[in-house]
Amino acid sequence: MIFYFTGTGNSYAAALQLQLRLGDEIANITECVQEKKYSFEIKNGESVGIVCPVYYGGLPSIVVQFLSEMHFDGDPDYIYGVLTYGGTAANADGMLRKLLKQKGYDLSACWKVKMPANYAILYEPTKEEAVGPILEKAGDELEEIIGKIGKRENMTFSASPVKSIMTSVMYPMYEKARTTKGFYTDDQCIGCGVCAGRCPVKAIEMIDHKPVWVKDKCVFCMSCVRCGAIQYKNKMIGRRRYRHPVFEKKKKAACH
Repeated sequence: MIFYFTGTGNSYAAALQLQLRLGDEIANITECVQEKKYSFEIKNGESVGIVCPVYYGGLPSIVVQFLSEMHFDGDPDYIYGVLTYGGTAANADGMLRKLLKQKGYDLSACWKVKMPANYAILYEPTKEEAVGPILEKAGDELEEIIGKIGKRENMTFSASPVKSIMTSVMYPMYEKARTTKGFYTDDQCIGCGVCAGRCPVKAIEMIDHKPVWVKDKCVFCMSCVRCGAIQYKNKMIGRRRYRHPVFEKKKKAACH
């Protein structure tokens, strides 16, 4: 089984590639949390994968919540992680390993795959002309990873002091940063409600046909800001918004 969380599509695309090549079932962490589904039947000998992005050198808050609650009926003999990142992955794999250990599970291996950057609140996302080459390289890396998963390759984990320090410094900033009070819509908003449907923690509600952020904090997954009508303070004005091409395909399919 492959559990994934995604905001702008990078980790979703990675999970789909793993599913296609490994033949494993995939489960959306967002749906699991919303439905409060944390117990899963795992067949003996079945592998378990965790696929998600790296935020501030650590894991998204919803992934932390999921890992803190989940448990398996059965004994997976191989648990692996695939972490997608745009800037730095720092010691996110160490965080994943620690969370699993707290639940009594061992992380057998974890890989970090660079994908296009999407954090428009802080910086300009990856330029459009650079997206294709980055995704092509990521796809090749994932094929190599799939081969290693198939062979049940194990890793010896030893985080460098620098990466550990990076995560210990950056991740508390994530907890402070993910406030929703800076979000608003400009005059491009048509009241379609897509942003509310996308939000993994239901932080957005449609009130009088306009999105309103009703929770103090969200995951900061950048899913809602795929829409150019959503702004955050004055940080994103004029900046492009990134979403993985896999979401472009889904959008086109929905229109037919």
